Amino acid sequence: MTTAVYEIKGGDYERGGAASRAVKQQLKQVGADPAVVRRAMIAAYEAEMNVVIHTQGGELRACLHNGQLDIEVIDTGPGIADVEQALREGYSTASPKARELGFGAGMGLPNIKRNSDRFAIESALGRGTRVSFTILLKPQALYGAGRHSVQIVAERCRQSLRCLRACPTGAVRAFRGKPEILDYLCIDCTACIAACPTGTLMMSGTVGELKPAADTVLVVPAAALVQYGAGVTPQRVLDELTALGFREVRVVEAWEEALRAAVVAYAKAEAPVAPVISPACPAVVNLIETRFPSLIPHLAPFLSAIEAVRGELGGRQAICVALCPCQKTALRIGDGVQPDVLLPAVLRAAVMPRLNTNPPAGHGSSALGGGASADVLRVAGLRHVVRVLEAIEDGLVTDVPVIEPWICDKGCFGSPLLAEDAVLARSRWQTAPVERQASARAVRRNVPFEPRKGLRLDNDMTKAIHKLARIDKLKRSLPGGDCGICGAPTCAALAEDIVLGRAHPEACPRQGQSTPPSEKESGT
Repeated sequence: MTTAVYEIKGGDYERGGAASRAVKQQLKQVGADPAVVRRAMIAAYEAEMNVVIHTQGGELRACLHNGQLDIEVIDTGPGIADVEQALREGYSTASPKARELGFGAGMGLPNIKRNSDRFAIESALGRGTRVSFTILLKPQALYGAGRHSVQIVAERCRQSLRCLRACPTGAVRAFRGKPEILDYLCIDCTACIAACPTGTLMMSGTVGELKPAADTVLVVPAAALVQYGAGVTPQRVLDELTALGFREVRVVEAWEEALRAAVVAYAKAEAPVAPVISPACPAVVNLIETRFPSLIPHLAPFLSAIEAVRGELGGRQAICVALCPCQKTALRIGDGVQPDVLLPAVLRAAVMPRLNTNPPAGHGSSALGGGASADVLRVAGLRHVVRVLEAIEDGLVTDVPVIEPWICDKGCFGSPLLAEDAVLARSRWQTAPVERQASARAVRRNVPFEPRKGLRLDNDMTKAIHKLARIDKLKRSLPGGDCGICGAPTCAALAEDIVLGRAHPEACPRQGQSTPPSEKESGT
Protein backbone atom coordinates (compact mmCIF):
# COMPACT_ATOMS: atom_id res chain seq x y z
CA MET A 1 0.00 0.00 0.00
CA THR A 2 1.19 3.52 -0.72
CA THR A 3 -0.41 6.65 0.71
CA ALA A 4 0.25 10.33 -0.01
CA VAL A 5 -1.24 13.48 1.46
CA TYR A 6 -1.13 16.77 -0.45
CA GLU A 7 -1.96 20.20 0.93
CA ILE A 8 -4.32 22.36 -1.17
CA LYS A 9 -4.38 26.12 -0.70
CA GLY A 10 -7.61 28.00 -1.33
CA GLY A 11 -7.38 30.60 -4.09
CA ASP A 12 -4.00 29.28 -5.32
CA TYR A 13 -4.97 28.89 -8.99
CA GLU A 14 -1.33 28.84 -10.07
CA ARG A 15 -0.60 25.58 -8.22
CA GLY A 16 -4.07 24.17 -8.60
CA GLY A 17 -3.82 20.68 -10.10
CA ALA A 18 -0.43 19.81 -8.58
CA ALA A 19 -1.86 17.12 -6.31
CA SER A 20 -3.91 15.46 -9.06
CA ARG A 21 -0.87 15.47 -11.37
CA ALA A 22 1.15 13.68 -8.67
CA VAL A 23 -1.60 11.05 -8.41
CA LYS A 24 -1.55 10.62 -12.19
CA GLN A 25 2.22 10.08 -12.10
CA GLN A 26 1.81 7.33 -9.51
CA LEU A 27 -0.85 5.56 -11.57
CA LYS A 28 1.45 5.55 -14.58
CA GLN A 29 4.25 4.11 -12.48
CA VAL A 30 2.13 1.17 -11.33
CA GLY A 31 1.07 0.49 -14.93
CA ALA A 32 -2.62 1.41 -14.74
CA ASP A 33 -4.62 1.32 -17.95
CA PRO A 34 -4.45 4.75 -19.71
CA ALA A 35 -8.24 5.13 -19.74
CA VAL A 36 -8.34 4.50 -15.99
CA VAL A 37 -5.53 7.01 -15.45
CA ARG A 38 -7.50 9.62 -17.34
CA ARG A 39 -10.70 8.99 -15.36
CA ALA A 40 -8.78 9.24 -12.12
CA MET A 41 -7.06 12.44 -13.22
CA ILE A 42 -10.34 14.14 -14.14
CA ALA A 43 -11.98 13.18 -10.85
CA ALA A 44 -8.96 14.17 -8.73
CA TYR A 45 -8.49 17.46 -10.59
CA GLU A 46 -12.14 18.46 -10.18
CA ALA A 47 -12.04 17.64 -6.46
CA GLU A 48 -8.82 19.56 -5.98
CA MET A 49 -10.03 22.63 -7.87
CA ASN A 50 -13.27 22.68 -5.89
CA VAL A 51 -11.13 23.25 -2.79
CA VAL A 52 -9.11 25.96 -4.55
CA ILE A 53 -12.22 27.76 -5.82
CA HIS A 54 -14.61 27.51 -2.88
CA THR A 55 -12.56 27.23 0.34
CA GLN A 56 -9.59 28.53 2.28
CA GLY A 57 -7.80 25.22 1.88
CA GLY A 58 -7.76 21.50 2.56
CA GLU A 59 -5.94 18.34 1.61
CA LEU A 60 -6.09 15.45 -0.83
CA ARG A 61 -5.31 11.95 0.44
CA ALA A 62 -4.58 9.24 -2.12
CA CYS A 63 -4.15 5.56 -1.28
CA LEU A 64 -3.14 2.82 -3.74
CA HIS A 65 -3.92 -0.70 -2.52
CA ASN A 66 -5.61 -3.96 -3.51
CA GLY A 67 -6.03 -2.95 -7.15
CA GLN A 68 -7.80 0.32 -6.48
CA LEU A 69 -7.19 4.01 -5.89
CA ASP A 70 -9.00 5.63 -2.98
CA ILE A 71 -9.05 9.42 -2.84
CA GLU A 72 -10.40 11.60 -0.07
CA VAL A 73 -10.51 15.39 -0.35
CA ILE A 74 -11.27 17.29 2.83
CA ASP A 75 -11.71 21.03 3.31
CA THR A 76 -12.70 23.34 6.14
CA GLY A 77 -14.71 25.64 3.90
CA PRO A 78 -18.23 27.01 4.22
CA GLY A 79 -19.86 23.66 3.40
CA ILE A 80 -22.59 22.93 0.87
CA ALA A 81 -26.16 23.97 1.69
CA ASP A 82 -27.86 21.59 -0.76
CA VAL A 83 -25.74 18.59 -1.83
CA GLU A 84 -28.32 17.26 -4.29
CA GLN A 85 -28.45 20.60 -6.07
CA ALA A 86 -24.63 20.80 -6.14
CA LEU A 87 -24.55 17.43 -7.93
CA ARG A 88 -26.63 18.79 -10.82
CA GLU A 89 -24.71 19.76 -13.94
CA GLY A 90 -24.45 23.52 -14.40
CA TYR A 91 -25.01 24.51 -10.78
CA SER A 92 -22.16 26.66 -9.46
CA THR A 93 -21.41 29.07 -6.63
CA ALA A 94 -17.99 30.07 -8.02
CA SER A 95 -16.76 33.60 -7.45
CA PRO A 96 -16.46 36.14 -10.27
CA LYS A 97 -12.65 35.72 -10.13
CA ALA A 98 -12.94 31.98 -10.65
CA ARG A 99 -15.29 32.50 -13.58
CA GLU A 100 -12.90 35.00 -15.15
CA LEU A 101 -10.20 32.30 -15.04
CA GLY A 102 -12.46 29.81 -16.81
CA PHE A 103 -13.67 27.85 -13.77
CA GLY A 104 -17.13 27.55 -12.28
CA ALA A 105 -19.04 25.74 -15.06
CA GLY A 106 -20.86 23.64 -12.50
CA MET A 107 -19.38 20.33 -13.66
CA GLY A 108 -17.03 19.61 -10.74
CA LEU A 109 -19.00 17.20 -8.57
CA PRO A 110 -20.89 15.64 -11.53
CA ASN A 111 -17.55 14.90 -13.24
CA ILE A 112 -16.13 13.34 -10.08
CA LYS A 113 -19.17 11.08 -9.70
CA ARG A 114 -19.23 10.18 -13.42
CA ASN A 115 -15.56 9.12 -13.45
CA SER A 116 -15.60 7.19 -10.16
CA ASP A 117 -16.54 3.59 -9.45
CA ARG A 118 -17.64 4.55 -5.93
CA PHE A 119 -18.51 8.07 -4.77
CA ALA A 120 -19.58 9.68 -1.51
CA ILE A 121 -19.89 13.22 -0.21
CA GLU A 122 -20.47 14.64 3.26
CA SER A 123 -20.90 18.34 3.97
CA ALA A 124 -22.05 20.55 6.82
CA LEU A 125 -22.54 24.31 6.73
CA GLY A 126 -19.72 26.08 8.48
CA ARG A 127 -17.73 22.87 8.96
CA GLY A 128 -16.55 21.91 5.49
CA THR A 129 -16.88 19.08 3.00
CA ARG A 130 -15.44 15.59 2.56
CA VAL A 131 -15.51 14.05 -0.93
CA SER A 132 -14.34 10.45 -1.27
CA PHE A 133 -14.23 8.26 -4.36
CA THR A 134 -12.68 5.05 -5.59
CA ILE A 135 -11.24 4.13 -8.99
CA LEU A 136 -10.88 0.41 -9.69
CA LEU A 137 -7.60 -0.20 -11.47
CA LYS A 138 -6.77 -2.52 -14.32
CA PRO A 139 -3.32 -3.04 -15.83
CA GLN A 140 -2.12 -1.41 -19.00
CA ALA A 141 -1.91 -3.74 -21.99
CA LEU A 142 1.46 -5.19 -22.97
CA TYR A 143 3.75 -2.72 -24.68
CA GLY A 144 6.37 -2.69 -27.39
CA ALA A 145 10.12 -2.58 -26.74
CA GLY A 146 12.05 0.66 -26.61
CA ARG A 147 14.27 1.60 -29.53
CA HIS A 148 16.40 4.61 -30.23
CA SER A 149 19.23 5.95 -32.40
CA VAL A 150 21.07 8.08 -29.83
CA GLN A 151 24.74 7.22 -29.56
CA ILE A 152 27.02 7.87 -26.58
CA VAL A 153 30.69 8.74 -27.05
CA ALA A 154 31.62 8.21 -23.41
CA GLU A 155 35.19 9.55 -23.59
CA ARG A 156 33.85 13.02 -24.45
CA CYS A 157 31.69 13.29 -21.32
CA ARG A 158 32.68 15.97 -18.82
CA GLN A 159 29.77 15.35 -16.41
CA SER A 160 27.98 18.65 -17.05
CA LEU A 161 24.72 16.77 -16.23
CA ARG A 162 22.75 18.99 -18.61
CA CYS A 163 21.45 15.96 -20.49
CA LEU A 164 19.81 14.63 -17.31
CA ARG A 165 17.74 17.76 -16.87
CA ALA A 166 16.89 18.10 -20.56
CA CYS A 167 15.35 14.65 -21.15
CA PRO A 168 11.51 14.84 -21.10
CA THR A 169 11.08 11.23 -19.96
CA GLY A 170 14.03 10.93 -17.54
CA ALA A 171 15.77 8.39 -19.76
CA VAL A 172 19.34 9.63 -19.19
CA ARG A 173 21.55 8.60 -16.29
CA ALA A 174 25.22 9.33 -15.51
CA PHE A 175 26.12 6.52 -13.14
CA ARG A 176 29.66 5.13 -12.95
CA GLY A 177 31.16 8.23 -14.55
CA LYS A 178 29.53 8.01 -17.96
CA PRO A 179 26.07 8.64 -19.42
CA GLU A 180 23.62 5.81 -19.98
CA ILE A 181 20.24 5.72 -21.71
CA LEU A 182 17.29 3.69 -20.50
CA ASP A 183 16.05 2.25 -23.78
CA TYR A 184 12.43 1.86 -22.74
CA LEU A 185 12.17 5.54 -21.75
CA CYS A 186 14.12 7.14 -24.62
CA ILE A 187 11.83 8.80 -27.19
CA ASP A 188 14.62 9.44 -29.70
CA CYS A 189 14.30 13.23 -29.59
CA THR A 190 17.18 15.72 -29.69
CA ALA A 191 16.82 17.18 -26.18
CA CYS A 192 19.95 15.54 -24.74
CA ILE A 193 21.95 16.19 -27.92
CA ALA A 194 21.03 19.88 -27.81
CA ALA A 195 21.92 20.16 -24.13
CA CYS A 196 25.31 18.40 -24.30
CA PRO A 197 28.20 20.91 -24.65
CA THR A 198 30.84 18.30 -25.60
CA GLY A 199 29.16 16.21 -28.31
CA THR A 200 28.97 13.15 -26.06
CA LEU A 201 25.48 12.42 -27.34
CA MET A 202 24.88 12.19 -31.07
CA MET A 203 22.93 10.31 -33.74
CA SER A 204 24.15 6.79 -34.43
CA GLY A 205 24.44 4.74 -37.60
CA THR A 206 24.92 7.46 -40.23
CA VAL A 207 27.20 7.49 -43.27
CA GLY A 208 30.04 9.99 -43.38
CA GLU A 209 30.12 10.85 -47.09
CA LEU A 210 27.61 11.88 -49.74
CA LYS A 211 28.02 9.55 -52.71
CA PRO A 212 25.84 10.68 -55.64
CA ALA A 213 24.47 8.11 -58.06
CA ALA A 214 22.00 8.51 -60.88
CA ASP A 215 19.88 5.59 -59.71
CA THR A 216 19.78 6.70 -56.05
CA VAL A 217 16.98 8.91 -54.69
CA LEU A 218 18.05 11.67 -52.31
CA VAL A 219 15.45 12.51 -49.65
CA VAL A 220 15.98 15.92 -48.04
CA PRO A 221 13.98 17.78 -45.33
CA ALA A 222 13.19 21.39 -46.17
CA ALA A 223 15.30 22.60 -43.24
CA ALA A 224 18.43 21.05 -44.78
CA LEU A 225 18.03 23.27 -47.87
CA VAL A 226 18.27 26.56 -45.97
CA GLN A 227 21.57 26.08 -44.12
CA TYR A 228 23.84 28.04 -46.47
CA GLY A 229 23.42 31.66 -45.45
CA ALA A 230 21.57 34.62 -46.90
CA GLY A 231 20.97 34.69 -50.64
CA VAL A 232 21.24 30.93 -51.23
CA THR A 233 17.73 29.74 -52.07
CA PRO A 234 16.51 26.17 -51.57
CA GLN A 235 16.18 25.84 -55.34
CA ARG A 236 19.83 26.78 -55.76
CA VAL A 237 20.83 23.98 -53.40
CA LEU A 238 18.63 21.52 -55.30
CA ASP A 239 20.29 22.59 -58.57
CA GLU A 240 23.70 21.83 -57.09
CA LEU A 241 22.55 18.43 -55.85
CA THR A 242 21.34 17.63 -59.35
CA ALA A 243 24.68 18.75 -60.75
CA LEU A 244 26.42 16.46 -58.27
CA GLY A 245 24.70 13.49 -59.91
CA PHE A 246 21.30 12.98 -58.27
CA ARG A 247 18.58 12.71 -60.90
CA GLU A 248 15.84 12.63 -58.31
CA VAL A 249 15.65 14.65 -55.10
CA ARG A 250 12.56 14.51 -52.93
CA VAL A 251 11.83 17.28 -50.44
CA VAL A 252 10.01 15.96 -47.35
CA GLU A 253 8.01 19.19 -46.91
CA ALA A 254 5.63 18.11 -49.69
CA TRP A 255 4.70 14.97 -47.74
CA GLU A 256 4.28 17.06 -44.59
CA GLU A 257 1.73 19.22 -46.40
CA ALA A 258 -0.09 16.13 -47.67
CA LEU A 259 -0.15 14.70 -44.14
CA ARG A 260 -1.48 17.97 -42.73
CA ALA A 261 -4.36 17.99 -45.21
CA ALA A 262 -5.15 14.32 -44.54
CA VAL A 263 -5.21 14.83 -40.77
CA VAL A 264 -7.59 17.79 -41.09
CA ALA A 265 -9.91 15.69 -43.29
CA TYR A 266 -9.70 12.81 -40.80
CA ALA A 267 -10.58 15.14 -37.91
CA LYS A 268 -13.66 16.41 -39.73
CA ALA A 269 -15.01 13.07 -40.95
CA GLU A 270 -13.67 10.13 -38.94
CA ALA A 271 -12.01 11.01 -35.65
CA PRO A 272 -13.65 9.39 -32.61
CA VAL A 273 -12.17 11.93 -30.17
CA ALA A 274 -10.97 15.52 -30.22
CA PRO A 275 -8.58 17.16 -30.54
CA VAL A 276 -6.81 15.08 -33.17
CA ILE A 277 -3.02 14.96 -32.82
CA SER A 278 -0.95 14.81 -35.99
CA PRO A 279 1.83 12.17 -36.09
CA ALA A 280 4.03 14.61 -38.04
CA CYS A 281 6.92 14.37 -35.56
CA PRO A 282 7.97 10.78 -34.74
CA ALA A 283 9.51 11.95 -31.45
CA VAL A 284 6.14 13.29 -30.30
CA VAL A 285 4.54 9.95 -31.20
CA ASN A 286 7.20 8.24 -29.08
CA LEU A 287 6.53 10.70 -26.26
CA ILE A 288 2.80 9.93 -26.34
CA GLU A 289 3.38 6.16 -26.43
CA THR A 290 5.78 6.47 -23.47
CA ARG A 291 4.46 9.21 -21.22
CA PHE A 292 0.89 9.92 -22.43
CA PRO A 293 -0.53 6.55 -23.58
CA SER A 294 -4.09 7.70 -22.84
CA LEU A 295 -3.71 10.08 -25.79
CA ILE A 296 -3.04 7.30 -28.34
CA PRO A 297 -6.70 7.42 -29.53
CA HIS A 298 -6.11 11.09 -30.38
CA LEU A 299 -3.28 10.28 -32.84
CA ALA A 300 -4.36 10.36 -36.49
CA PRO A 301 -3.62 6.91 -38.05
CA PHE A 302 -1.01 8.02 -40.59
CA LEU A 303 2.70 7.57 -41.12
CA SER A 304 4.95 10.56 -40.56
CA ALA A 305 6.16 12.32 -43.71
CA ILE A 306 9.62 10.73 -43.63
CA GLU A 307 8.07 7.25 -43.27
CA ALA A 308 5.67 7.95 -46.14
CA VAL A 309 8.55 8.95 -48.44
CA ARG A 310 10.46 5.80 -47.51
CA GLY A 311 7.44 3.61 -48.24
CA GLU A 312 6.90 5.20 -51.61
CA LEU A 313 10.46 4.38 -52.68
CA GLY A 314 9.72 0.65 -52.64
CA GLY A 315 12.92 -1.25 -53.30
CA ARG A 316 14.83 1.68 -54.78
CA GLN A 317 18.13 2.68 -53.23
CA ALA A 318 17.95 5.94 -51.29
CA ILE A 319 19.98 8.35 -49.22
CA CYS A 320 17.95 10.16 -46.59
CA VAL A 321 19.06 13.21 -44.63
CA ALA A 322 17.75 12.81 -41.07
CA LEU A 323 17.49 15.76 -38.71
CA CYS A 324 17.03 13.77 -35.51
CA PRO A 325 17.44 10.24 -34.13
CA CYS A 326 13.71 9.50 -34.33
CA GLN A 327 13.72 10.12 -38.10
CA LYS A 328 16.67 7.78 -38.50
CA THR A 329 14.94 5.08 -36.43
CA ALA A 330 11.73 5.49 -38.45
CA LEU A 331 13.68 5.10 -41.70
CA ARG A 332 15.29 1.85 -40.54
CA ILE A 333 12.13 0.14 -39.25
CA GLY A 334 10.40 -2.38 -41.49
CA ASP A 335 11.33 -4.67 -44.33
CA GLY A 336 12.85 -3.93 -47.72
CA VAL A 337 15.94 -2.03 -48.76
CA GLN A 338 17.30 0.07 -45.88
CA PRO A 339 18.23 3.61 -46.97
CA ASP A 340 21.54 5.18 -46.06
CA VAL A 341 21.06 7.90 -43.45
CA LEU A 342 23.03 11.11 -43.68
CA LEU A 343 23.63 13.88 -41.16
CA PRO A 344 22.78 17.37 -42.47
CA ALA A 345 26.39 18.41 -41.81
CA VAL A 346 27.60 15.88 -44.40
CA LEU A 347 25.16 17.26 -46.99
CA ARG A 348 26.27 20.80 -46.18
CA ALA A 349 29.95 19.86 -46.56
CA ALA A 350 29.26 18.46 -50.04
CA VAL A 351 27.21 21.41 -51.29
CA MET A 352 28.97 24.40 -49.74
CA PRO A 353 32.14 24.28 -51.92
CA ARG A 354 29.97 24.25 -55.06
CA LEU A 355 28.03 27.31 -53.90
CA ASN A 356 31.30 29.19 -53.52
CA THR A 357 32.48 28.37 -57.06
CA ASN A 358 29.36 28.03 -59.22
CA PRO A 359 27.23 31.09 -60.09
CA PRO A 360 23.50 30.84 -59.38
CA ALA A 361 21.36 29.44 -62.19
CA GLY A 362 19.35 32.63 -62.49
CA HIS A 363 15.86 31.26 -61.98
CA GLY A 364 13.67 31.35 -58.91
CA SER A 365 10.95 29.16 -57.54
CA SER A 366 7.23 29.25 -58.21
CA ALA A 367 6.43 27.27 -55.10
CA LEU A 368 3.65 27.62 -52.63
CA GLY A 369 4.53 28.10 -48.97
CA GLY A 370 4.39 25.33 -46.43
CA GLY A 371 2.39 27.07 -43.74
CA ALA A 372 -0.11 25.31 -41.46
CA SER A 373 -3.82 25.14 -42.24
CA ALA A 374 -6.19 27.46 -40.39
CA ASP A 375 -7.68 24.31 -38.82
CA VAL A 376 -4.32 23.29 -37.32
CA LEU A 377 -2.65 24.58 -34.16
CA ARG A 378 1.09 24.15 -34.63
CA VAL A 379 2.93 23.62 -31.33
CA ALA A 380 6.74 23.66 -31.47
CA GLY A 381 9.32 23.25 -28.72
CA LEU A 382 9.54 20.53 -26.08
CA ARG A 383 8.27 22.62 -23.18
CA HIS A 384 5.16 23.73 -25.07
CA VAL A 385 4.48 20.24 -26.43
CA VAL A 386 4.58 18.65 -22.97
CA ARG A 387 2.29 21.31 -21.50
CA VAL A 388 -0.23 20.97 -24.35
CA LEU A 389 -0.26 17.16 -24.08
CA GLU A 390 -0.76 17.48 -20.32
CA ALA A 391 -3.72 19.78 -20.96
CA ILE A 392 -5.26 17.38 -23.49
CA GLU A 393 -4.82 14.45 -21.12
CA ASP A 394 -6.50 16.45 -18.37
CA GLY A 395 -9.46 17.19 -20.65
CA LEU A 396 -8.74 20.92 -20.81
CA VAL A 397 -8.42 21.33 -24.61
CA THR A 398 -11.84 21.41 -26.25
CA ASP A 399 -11.53 24.34 -28.64
CA VAL A 400 -8.89 23.10 -31.11
CA PRO A 401 -9.74 20.48 -33.81
CA VAL A 402 -6.19 19.50 -34.83
CA ILE A 403 -2.85 19.90 -33.06
CA GLU A 404 0.45 19.46 -34.90
CA PRO A 405 3.20 19.15 -32.26
CA TRP A 406 6.94 19.23 -32.97
CA ILE A 407 9.62 18.49 -30.38
CA CYS A 408 12.14 20.98 -31.82
CA ASP A 409 11.68 24.75 -31.81
CA LYS A 410 10.23 25.91 -35.16
CA GLY A 411 9.70 22.23 -36.02
CA CYS A 412 12.51 20.49 -37.87
CA PHE A 413 14.14 23.86 -38.54
CA GLY A 414 15.15 23.87 -34.86
CA SER A 415 17.09 20.59 -34.91
CA PRO A 416 20.40 20.96 -33.02
CA LEU A 417 22.05 19.05 -35.88
CA LEU A 418 21.59 22.08 -38.16
CA ALA A 419 23.94 25.04 -38.54
CA GLU A 420 21.56 27.97 -39.01
CA ASP A 421 19.33 29.55 -36.38
CA ALA A 422 15.80 28.09 -36.52
CA VAL A 423 14.08 31.45 -36.99
CA LEU A 424 16.35 32.47 -39.88
CA ALA A 425 16.12 29.07 -41.56
CA ARG A 426 12.34 28.89 -41.38
CA SER A 427 12.02 32.46 -42.66
CA ARG A 428 14.21 31.65 -45.67
CA TRP A 429 12.12 28.61 -46.49
CA GLN A 430 8.85 30.52 -46.23
CA THR A 431 10.08 33.27 -48.55
CA ALA A 432 11.64 30.96 -51.15
CA PRO A 433 10.33 27.38 -50.94
CA VAL A 434 10.57 24.87 -53.78
CA GLU A 435 7.94 23.58 -56.12
CA ARG A 436 5.65 20.94 -54.63
CA GLN A 437 6.18 17.37 -55.82
CA ALA A 438 2.99 15.92 -57.29
CA SER A 439 3.62 12.40 -55.98
CA ALA A 440 3.46 13.43 -52.33
CA ARG A 441 0.59 11.87 -50.41
CA ALA A 442 -0.35 10.86 -46.89
CA VAL A 443 -0.16 7.14 -46.05
CA ARG A 444 -2.38 5.29 -43.57
CA ARG A 445 -0.66 3.15 -40.95
CA ASN A 446 -0.95 -0.63 -41.17
CA VAL A 447 0.21 -1.10 -37.58
CA PRO A 448 -1.64 0.79 -34.82
CA PHE A 449 0.10 2.97 -32.27
CA GLU A 450 0.69 1.13 -28.98
CA PRO A 451 1.77 2.02 -25.44
CA ARG A 452 5.37 1.44 -24.44
CA LYS A 453 6.57 0.43 -21.02
CA GLY A 454 7.02 4.08 -20.20
CA LEU A 455 6.98 4.90 -16.49
CA ARG A 456 5.66 1.48 -15.47
CA LEU A 457 7.63 -0.08 -12.59
CA ASP A 458 6.60 -3.71 -13.10
CA ASN A 459 4.43 -5.82 -15.40
CA ASP A 460 2.55 -7.02 -12.31
CA MET A 461 0.46 -4.16 -10.91
CA THR A 462 0.55 -5.52 -7.35
CA LYS A 463 4.35 -5.66 -7.44
CA ALA A 464 4.44 -2.19 -8.99
CA ILE A 465 2.37 -0.79 -6.09
CA HIS A 466 4.78 -2.35 -3.57
CA LYS A 467 7.75 -0.87 -5.45
CA LEU A 468 6.06 2.52 -5.52
CA ALA A 469 5.62 2.38 -1.75
CA ARG A 470 9.33 1.60 -1.32
CA ILE A 471 10.23 4.44 -3.71
CA ASP A 472 8.05 6.91 -1.80
CA LYS A 473 9.64 5.91 1.51
CA LEU A 474 13.18 6.13 0.12
CA LYS A 475 12.47 9.44 -1.59
CA ARG A 476 11.70 11.06 1.76
CA SER A 477 15.17 10.15 3.01
CA LEU A 478 16.83 11.99 0.09
CA PRO A 479 17.57 15.76 0.09
CA GLY A 480 14.93 16.68 -2.49
CA GLY A 481 17.12 19.22 -4.25
CA ASP A 482 17.23 17.35 -7.59
CA CYS A 483 20.86 18.37 -8.07
CA GLY A 484 21.73 15.42 -10.34
CA ILE A 485 25.16 14.85 -8.73
CA CYS A 486 24.24 11.21 -8.10
CA GLY A 487 23.72 10.60 -11.83
CA ALA A 488 19.90 10.57 -11.79
CA PRO A 489 17.87 13.58 -12.95
CA THR A 490 15.84 13.89 -9.73
CA CYS A 491 15.76 12.46 -6.21
CA ALA A 492 12.56 10.62 -7.17
CA ALA A 493 14.37 9.08 -10.15
CA LEU A 494 17.27 8.01 -7.91
CA ALA A 495 14.86 6.39 -5.46
CA GLU A 496 13.32 4.49 -8.37
CA ASP A 497 16.75 3.47 -9.67
CA ILE A 498 17.73 2.11 -6.24
CA VAL A 499 14.50 0.13 -5.86
CA LEU A 500 14.85 -1.28 -9.38
CA GLY A 501 18.50 -2.19 -8.77
CA ARG A 502 20.03 0.30 -11.20
CA ALA A 503 21.79 2.41 -8.57
CA HIS A 504 23.62 1.76 -5.30
CA PRO A 505 21.61 2.48 -2.13
CA GLU A 506 24.25 5.06 -1.10
CA ALA A 507 24.52 6.78 -4.47
CA CYS A 508 23.45 10.17 -3.10
CA PRO A 509 26.47 12.15 -1.84
CA ARG A 510 24.16 14.51 0.07
CA GLN A 511 22.16 11.85 1.93
CA GLY A 512 20.96 13.12 5.28
CA GLN A 513 20.55 16.70 4.10
CA SER A 514 16.98 17.77 3.48
CA THR A 515 15.02 20.31 1.52
CA PRO A 516 11.56 21.25 2.88
CA PRO A 517 9.02 19.56 0.58
CA SER A 518 6.32 21.57 -1.16
CA GLU A 519 3.68 19.11 0.00
CA LYS A 520 3.20 16.79 2.95
CA GLU A 521 3.56 13.11 2.17
CA SER A 522 3.28 9.91 4.17
CA GLY A 523 3.49 6.28 3.07
CA THR A 524 3.80 2.70 4.18
